[in-house]
Amino acid sequence: MTELLAPAGDFICAKTALYNGADAIYCASEAFGARAYAKNLTLDELKELLILAHSLNKKIYITVNTIIKDSELNACIEYVNKLYELGVDGLILADFAMICYVINYLPGMEAHISTQCGVKCLEDVRFFENLGAKRVVLARENTYEEIKRIKENSPMPLEIFAHGALCVSYSGGCLMSSMLTLRSGNRGRCSQNCRREYTIYKDGAKFSEKGFHLSMKDLNTSSNLIDLLSIGIDSLKLEGRMKNPEYVKIVTSEYRKKIDNKDYKPVSLESIFHRAYTKGFIFGEDRANIVDITKKSNEGDLIGSILGKDKNGLTLVNIKKKLNLKDRIRIVSENESDYYFTIDTLYNQKGQEIESGEGKLLLKIFKDFKSGDIYKMIDSSIDITIDNSYKKPIVIEAIGSEGSLLTLLTKIDDRVFKGVSSDSFQVAQKKPIDSDTLYKQLSKLNETSFYLKDIKNSLNGNLFMTIASINEARRSLISNIEEYMQHKRVLPPISLDNNPIYYNDEKEISAFCTNEEQYKTLKELGIKHIYFKNYAPYVNANFNDIDDKEILAGNYGALYKYEGHDIICDYSFNAINSRAIYELHKAGAKFVTISFEASYQDLKDICQNYKYGDPNLEMIIYGKENLMTTKYCPLKRYGQCGECNKHRYSLNDDKGVFEIYHQEGCISHIINEKPINLIDEAPYIQKYVKRLRLQFTNESKEEIENIVAKLRCKLAGDKTSFFNPKTDTRGYFKREVI
Repeated sequence: MTELLAPAGDFICAKTALYNGADAIYCASEAFGARAYAKNLTLDELKELLILAHSLNKKIYITVNTIIKDSELNACIEYVNKLYELGVDGLILADFAMICYVINYLPGMEAHISTQCGVKCLEDVRFFENLGAKRVVLARENTYEEIKRIKENSPMPLEIFAHGALCVSYSGGCLMSSMLTLRSGNRGRCSQNCRREYTIYKDGAKFSEKGFHLSMKDLNTSSNLIDLLSIGIDSLKLEGRMKNPEYVKIVTSEYRKKIDNKDYKPVSLESIFHRAYTKGFIFGEDRANIVDITKKSNEGDLIGSILGKDKNGLTLVNIKKKLNLKDRIRIVSENESDYYFTIDTLYNQKGQEIESGEGKLLLKIFKDFKSGDIYKMIDSSIDITIDNSYKKPIVIEAIGSEGSLLTLLTKIDDRVFKGVSSDSFQVAQKKPIDSDTLYKQLSKLNETSFYLKDIKNSLNGNLFMTIASINEARRSLISNIEEYMQHKRVLPPISLDNNPIYYNDEKEISAFCTNEEQYKTLKELGIKHIYFKNYAPYVNANFNDIDDKEILAGNYGALYKYEGHDIICDYSFNAINSRAIYELHKAGAKFVTISFEASYQDLKDICQNYKYGDPNLEMIIYGKENLMTTKYCPLKRYGQCGECNKHRYSLNDDKGVFEIYHQEGCISHIINEKPINLIDEAPYIQKYVKRLRLQFTNESKEEIENIVAKLRCKLAGDKTSFFNPKTDTRGYFKREVI
């Protein structure tokens, strides 16, 4: 049966999702989640949520899906241990150190591989299958046919995104936020630069008007949901940990109804705060149409239009879908900025105050609009009150006689639970305890996941007990149920393995290139380690046989496919701590390229804390940083297919120039025009790494010759500075990402 997995940014959202049809919840607790700006749950709230979910036979998964610095590693392990002891069902993980830790040392708590790991193909899935993971979250860019093929060829449970906001970049492969603001998307602090306006330039000249060229529409697969269910998708994921409870209720309940009834039409999805919808790459959305370049903000639901003003200065509107007091609306009018406000007063055409209505109505708007469209952003009529629809019915039996304690028994999932009072029954002098009194006191289960269906009165004789004692017995019963339902665990003894791995490689220069001319130039310059045809790219790796002994791996699938080769894990593995590097060596990597987001201090920390022999590191010290890798093409809507690599295109805004180059298979790369240039720092960096890499994308033969010469001069002791602050950047070298 397919799991419906709902988001929760706080405790109220979590309860709302559970009581509206979710089979499982994913949320973050106090640290290391990829939505650092969500409210998230305290550990005490998480404990309560676990009891609630497990009582309903539902599951809780916690996101620990950020990359972890060496200075945070011990704290992250302690945190994950607490989650294990609390009884969390599974963790959604991105850092390879933590993935291996959970798999190897915390039995019973599932390791789910986050979409941040870029799982895109069968080979990626096979790697994590062999590693011992219990689920992978596939990239949002996967198509239906690709997912179907993976499902048919691997037993690994698959989770796919079914609804919500989309990232324009492959998740885990976006560095734009950290480069521009030091807020790392890989650490849960994305500044959403994709939602900014850009202008496209071609060969240095303006080519398009300013627009939201990277702002993706929202995913909505509800009309195709039956296709996903038919191939046995294990988990349908609803995005929205930054959303409010009303949003969570509508999306969760609509998808629940569609799963349970294939003929159901989920019309309420139009009533919630959303951008324009897309069926996504999963169902073949055109690469040019998956963004809406005219809008960055959420559309909302179009409910009516402005007709003008009445004689009293009120705004006359025509409302086609019900408008309520306290609804939040947005007015879109030509040559005006979008105008947002909350409905505090609402009138019919006669000027009488009403609470809700349709048709021609009057609004008090403190801005003069003669025309415009009205969108509902928040529907105040959505009721998130929890009823008994998804609560479990229980029958409680009350047992007792004169001089005995009150004993309450109930059976849940074939297990009997008991609660007792501390006071004994007495013979009633006046009115004895009857079934109505018992029912009234025992039905007070509002904060639990149960409701009292019936009682069985097995009291023997005319008995009296105070109401307080009956309530005490009820609390005792519920406490015993909750202690069991939490699924607490005992942390096993843990002794991390640290079997050393040693390498004898010399300190050398390596280079990456993207075309034949660059490759020939590097060969002529005597560079021995060149990554070109021996590269399994981050996206669209075909995994053909490669003759070279040495292979640059852009993805986890290459570790599975090319076992026995000398594998160099690329920067796309986001390795930024010593334990992740050690685990990658154990998994088959000979070299590990340190994350682009690592600072010089991070590099020193890694080497200082590496207790496992030789870290065998590679570091990119020159190159135009790949800020985004996208399946979406910003040029296709302008008819530039086939022209992409014949000209120089860029996205320009007030923060910089971001060049576009295209990989075979129509994959777009957004790169920073200013290259990272750490050539001046190379002698210091070489104390810690064995390979200094030069990363070439669209550089000419002359530029490559110049850069290689400068690096060799610097390593030979030249004191000249080769850094130009106008054209170069040092990236993260002296700046810590947050």
